[in-house]
Amino acid sequence: MGRLNKRVNPAIRQRSALLDELEAEKAVNYFATSLITQSTIQQVLWDVVRNCISRLNFVDCVIYWLDQERGVLVQKAAYGPKNPEADLILQPIEITLGTGIVGTVAATGKAERIGDTSVDSRYIQDDCARPSEITIPILLDGNVVGIIDAEHPEPYFFTLQHLRILTTVATICAQKINHVITEQAFRQAERQLMETNKRVAETKLLALRMQMNPHFIFNSLNSINSLILQNETDSASTLLTKFSRLMRQILDNARTEWVSLRSELKALQIYVELEQLRYDNCFEVSFQVSDALDQDLIRVPPLITQPYVENAIWHGLLPKKEGIRRLLIICRKETNRLIIEIVDNGIGREASSRLRQQPLTNHKGYGVNLIEERLRLMNEMYDVDGAITYTDRYQKSGLPAGTCVNFTLKLPAS
Repeated sequence: MGRLNKRVNPAIRQRSALLDELEAEKAVNYFATSLITQSTIQQVLWDVVRNCISRLNFVDCVIYWLDQERGVLVQKAAYGPKNPEADLILQPIEITLGTGIVGTVAATGKAERIGDTSVDSRYIQDDCARPSEITIPILLDGNVVGIIDAEHPEPYFFTLQHLRILTTVATICAQKINHVITEQAFRQAERQLMETNKRVAETKLLALRMQMNPHFIFNSLNSINSLILQNETDSASTLLTKFSRLMRQILDNARTEWVSLRSELKALQIYVELEQLRYDNCFEVSFQVSDALDQDLIRVPPLITQPYVENAIWHGLLPKKEGIRRLLIICRKETNRLIIEIVDNGIGREASSRLRQQPLTNHKGYGVNLIEERLRLMNEMYDVDGAITYTDRYQKSGLPAGTCVNFTLKLPAS
């Protein structure tokens, strides 16, 4: 009978070892799976201590984090008596590097398993004295960054199995922490890059606005100068009055990247009136603004349409020899977009390009080039999907009947 027991016992021991190994693998897999969803170091640490209690049947588990500048280990997560409520540590303590069992493991980087803490002079009592303690270092790139520490009221409670499981958990924990640190560094770098790009774009926009205003003012002063040279004092006086209003409006609008649609249309109307006076009212102008538009609420970049109105007058209407010259400015809303149409019945872009002896594709003034650059930057910064399109208009006979410039801008969701 004794010989039979000797034959059976090794098999039982082997089966028991296999079961222990299986349980250990299940526990480690559970830890690894649970850590996947954690996105901060604090979440990782709290997840580990919770699972040590629930999966390994511990009664107390604390994770210390190393404050490298001060050389102390700080309790960052705890489960058991030290954790009366969620994510709260009762009277957290600090342990100096090299002091106590925890401090020793942090200094050496080697795990320890203590069966009877009453005979170990290094033991530091926290909330109460417990005979068993197991302490595992969390190593990142070979350096200790934290400690997993568990105690138990039964002497010699912690086994080699516990040591193997916790050592593996500490490795998984370190890998996850490294991933979190890398992700945080990447997001921080991404935020800094976005902020830098935004500042660069804002600087460019400011420079472009500063270029736009002199361009606008220069053309208006030319109109006044023309009347003065012709000794038309009354007209020059009227023009100067309008110009002063225009200057005030430009200065008001130039202070910001966005102005109300009402302010933009007001500046545009004064500009058109100046040009009408300069050219003896040789063209008609009409503004059509949809009642569906809240002119005070809708914001647009300042002076965004003026260069296109200028082109319509100078290169479309003025060269026209016959018939009534008409300029129509339409503002309307289409779904979630603001649409501003600048329509003239002038000679058309092709004829205008021939007069200026340059290709149609290069028929762009200085102000128009600035507007296109501003729109590109504003689309990058604010995702407003601003766009400018041109449509050549024709009579039924096929002869040119003018040009329509279409400016569109995405409106904020109401």
